Amino acid sequence: MRIKTTVCQDQAGWTVERVLRQGLGVSRSLLRRAKQRRAVLLDGQPVNSNVRVAPGAILEISMQQEVSSIVPEPMDLSIIYEDQDIMAVHKPPGMLVHPLTTEPTGTLANGVLYYWLQQGSPARFRPVHRIDRDTSGLVLVARNSYVHQQLQSQMNQGLMCRRYLAMVTGKLAKQKGTITAPIDREAGSLIKRVVTPAGKPAITHYRVLRQLSWGSLVRVELVTGRTHQVRVHMSHIGHPLLGDDLYGGDLSLIKRQALHCAYLAFSHPVTGQLIKLACPLPGDMKALLNPSP
Repeated sequence: MRIKTTVCQDQAGWTVERVLRQGLGVSRSLLRRAKQRRAVLLDGQPVNSNVRVAPGAILEISMQQEVSSIVPEPMDLSIIYEDQDIMAVHKPPGMLVHPLTTEPTGTLANGVLYYWLQQGSPARFRPVHRIDRDTSGLVLVARNSYVHQQLQSQMNQGLMCRRYLAMVTGKLAKQKGTITAPIDREAGSLIKRVVTPAGKPAITHYRVLRQLSWGSLVRVELVTGRTHQVRVHMSHIGHPLLGDDLYGGDLSLIKRQALHCAYLAFSHPVTGQLIKLACPLPGDMKALLNPSP
């Protein structure tokens, strides 16, 4: 992939590095790797990053194709959106996003890499965000390091909208609200998180969509992205997710935490277009909304 820009009047006299860093948002590490490969071009010729540019000059930087150590594996993928820069996939519950040493296959990464290989465009697997094994829904994947960096920057700055649907026990006192409670790893545990004043800031907006006999369907929007944030915050206010054995949820109705990444909205890093993606509920959660008589 090549990122190309035309130097505008306001950038007259800027250095190549400033145009790339401030104008295009290229990270320092990405620029360093490109310079090492002499992959920064000014009007088609390799150029040093301290050269000053004139309006109308064409500046471009090429991304190196990288090989992944993950084993490609054929699997059925539910692709919600795809273009040459990004891909959004509906991950089913029970599947890891990325392989572990003890579980090197059967993950979303294995399937995506096989799909790209069949297309003749192999690339590294770069998830912009991750969801737990037993959480279903949208996973956004970047196809190169520049797009990955730009999307993660949007997410970290709160410019990416991430909405989940959660099924929780009980009926919430307020129809909508914001949970502001710092989260950290529980002492002595490698997995479990807990609300604690010493934790990292965590903010979650919620709105009750429906109330049913087993509890409530809640739409959740993340401002921050801490591990287990939705699960920890809903448990913290006394309404753990159905099926969430780690945080005290009712295990009788569903065999995993009832959490689904249902919606993402972000600015496309290359085209600037606003991308809005929606992902329908999987069968196990849908069944709880329409129980059989």
